[in-house]
Amino acid sequence: MTTVLASTLSETPVMGADGTEIGTVHNVTMNVETGALRHVLVTPTADTVRGFDRNDDGKIVVPAHCLSDIDDYLIVDRTKRD
Repeated sequence: MTTVLASTLSETPVMGADGTEIGTVHNVTMNVETGALRHVLVTPTADTVRGFDRNDDGKIVVPAHCLSDIDDYLIVDRTKRD
């Protein structure tokens, strides 16, 4: 995946690699010591979105290793979640 600034991810639409719309980027979590991206928190488009954990606010927690590409959408590969 290409390198992007975390601040540019806000409100970016998120789509599964299979073409399903997941939601929009709400926030990111980083390792404060290394600066490495840990998770992307996604506001889901529907309550029916499955395959990832949710936080207490109902946001989908997508691990950074599941991110595969970014262009008009942030692409998430659900097969990499384990």
